[in-house]
Amino acid sequence: IKEGPKVYVERIDITGNVRTLDKVVRREFRLAEGDAFNAAKLQRSRQRVQGLGFFKKAEVTNVPGSSPDKTVIKVEVEEKSTGEISFGAGYSTQDSVLGQVELRERNLLGRGQEVRIAGILSGKRREVDFSFTEPYFLDRDVSAGFDLFHITRNNQETSSYDDKRTGFALRFGYQLSEALRQTLRYSLSDIEIENVKSTASRFIRESAGQRVTSLIGQDLMYDRRDNKSDPTDGYFLRFSTDVAGFGGDGRFVRPGIGGGWFYPIAADYVFSLL
Repeated sequence: IKEGPKVYVERIDITGNVRTLDKVVRREFRLAEGDAFNAAKLQRSRQRVQGLGFFKKAEVTNVPGSSPDKTVIKVEVEEKSTGEISFGAGYSTQDSVLGQVELRERNLLGRGQEVRIAGILSGKRREVDFSFTEPYFLDRDVSAGFDLFHITRNNQETSSYDDKRTGFALRFGYQLSEALRQTLRYSLSDIEIENVKSTASRFIRESAGQRVTSLIGQDLMYDRRDNKSDPTDGYFLRFSTDVAGFGGDGRFVRPGIGGGWFYPIAADYVFSLL
């Protein structure tokens, strides 16, 4: 075994991105122009570009540069549609017959931003949600976003009351390491319990009226999946904590834990546990 000469990244060439901006692809790379070439970092960069979900094809290769100690990384992508509209209908014992519509754009104006609006309508429930996410806030590896929601429920048949929930949430996420990411959240919601019948439970009668819940939460996620949008191998673990009581009326602590495992068993078939 002999140590070979060091090779440096001369440049990164990106082709095929008609709509997506160059910087959206470049910021997923774990190599920069002028860095010493590293095959493991190139493989990880390839996974991150493919994991964006913006391209039908994303090939990342390296070819010789202008001198023996230089290499050029070539990125060839093929755009695909990132806008989605979906309709759904169903039945549940809690909400009765329901319909759902959702509009989503995962690569807004080619900047990698995500915007989503969704609505649910049933005989007992009405819900409207709007969310926006900027994955690289101020061109840094920090995500930021917000959510707006309004929900009304008719619980007369099951619990003898109605409720309305209106509020917003702010999100802020950053990498602690290549596989470990933390997201901080703050949400403020106005909850109104109304139309309470005399047959309702004592707890519901005492909760009647309007209250405000101010909540701070965090999600800690360890992610070893090969692709975040369409995983075929790897696993992830998530631990979350919500604490209410920083203003408002609600007082509680709510921990949570979750995870998933993906294993390829044949071509185009993946076994998963969630």
